[in-house]
Amino acid sequence: MDIFALTETEFFRQLLAGEKENLHITYRDFIVQVFEMCRTNRNKGYAVSALLVVEIEISHLQTEADRNTVNTSLTSFISKALHFVRETISNLKNIVIEPATDDEFLQDIGLKWSHKKVALVEIGYAFHLAKCFGDRLTVKDVILRLAKAFDVDITENYIYKKFNEIKVRTLDSRTYFLDLLTKQLTQHMEEQDAK
Repeated sequence: MDIFALTETEFFRQLLAGEKENLHITYRDFIVQVFEMCRTNRNKGYAVSALLVVEIEISHLQTEADRNTVNTSLTSFISKALHFVRETISNLKNIVIEPATDDEFLQDIGLKWSHKKVALVEIGYAFHLAKCFGDRLTVKDVILRLAKAFDVDITENYIYKKFNEIKVRTLDSRTYFLDLLTKQLTQHMEEQDAK
């Protein structure tokens, strides 16, 4: 999330360039962008920070306008934008925003597992045993969280059943999926090196 995003809008570009053509349209678009940022962002601190950056920039433009270095037709848009931003900041400070739950956060990742479920169990065990997430989580916790993040339906019984199946694999390796990952990454790096 870029806290400078609102200062990179067409409205700001026009204000800085002193352009007044279609300023009413870009001002309206700016207002919509502010509303969208506030509506879709669960992090109130980010929204307030982004608006504070905008407030500083617009205040600077207003200071220039007061010194008559800005075109007078832009002054009204500068004043309106500054008033709007300050009111929005004031309103945001009074809004209580519930933090996202773990479930909502994991669903927002937007990644869908497309490999076999057993591969997720295999990699989950590897993560757990390598202590990739510390040592407070059980293997079940790690795998169920991965399953939730990647939208895979896995039960606790499935985890242990599939791990027992992994343990009795008899071909060249027991860790098919981890071997596949290693092979694919190594092959990609070798192809990159050959270029």
